[in-house]
Amino acid sequence: MTKSISHRLSLGTLAVATAAFLAMSGAAQASVVDLGDAAGFSVLTYNSNNTSDSAFNGGPIGVVNGDWTQSGGAQTDNQQPTQVILSPGHTNNGPSVETTVFDSAKLNSAWADAQNASASLASLAPTQTLGAITTGQTITESAVGHYVLSISSINLNQAALTLSAPAGSTFVLNISGNVSLNGGSQGNGVLLAGGLTSNDVLLNLTSANANLTTTGGSNSQQIYGIVLATGTNASVNLHPGQINAEVIATTLTTSSGALVTPVPEVTPGSVIFGFIGLIVAVSSRRALMGRVRAVAAHRKARIG
Repeated sequence: MTKSISHRLSLGTLAVATAAFLAMSGAAQASVVDLGDAAGFSVLTYNSNNTSDSAFNGGPIGVVNGDWTQSGGAQTDNQQPTQVILSPGHTNNGPSVETTVFDSAKLNSAWADAQNASASLASLAPTQTLGAITTGQTITESAVGHYVLSISSINLNQAALTLSAPAGSTFVLNISGNVSLNGGSQGNGVLLAGGLTSNDVLLNLTSANANLTTTGGSNSQQIYGIVLATGTNASVNLHPGQINAEVIATTLTTSSGALVTPVPEVTPGSVIFGFIGLIVAVSSRRALMGRVRAVAAHRKARIG
């Protein structure tokens, strides 16, 4: 296959074509910020208390200098196999499908990268300053761009904050206070529209004491975006609620069927691979059609 590509396309042509394809493809976008070693976890935390059938699927769980607790019914019973990475001397009190790994160096590096990312994001100049959000609303951007919202707090009851922008855009929500999302009606929380995915959005709780709390049955409060809360006393509390991305928080508490499910990223490598396959397919089809036309011309000449 590689030999066939080299015969049909120069490396320069392939590079230009691939670059153009990636520039046009929103699917090639990575997450909103480089989290370094903190990227790729379902949960990264110092302290955990997860009771009454919560589950964490899609990536390893990391606890820095603390124990992991996860207990209770249905969601936990459906927990997907994953690693729980701990500092030596600590304990995994989770279901049997979780494999315990001790790696303090990885955890310490991940937490440092998360704190650095939070500080870097907090220093960004806002594209909008919104203050306290207390009513449901939609923030719409029509052009592809990188948007930074400065927010003092979010307090919504049976309502949603919806972010909308074309694919390839990103949103950073720098929130200096608390986030409270309450109510049992579906379709509430922090939602996305347009071409955004959870990996394009990050909620950065910037205060040392900030907390994010959700309540309402059946995980009606949904958050689509990475949650970053690395302050000394910062916490994320899902009682219950669902986060469709990674959670990085000093303290994490969940109950009543809470769920964390990261959305896998489409990496540039996989897109390039698919694009190369497309090039090969198109090139092969063109070569085949060329041979068909040559045979037809030869037959026509003989008949004539």
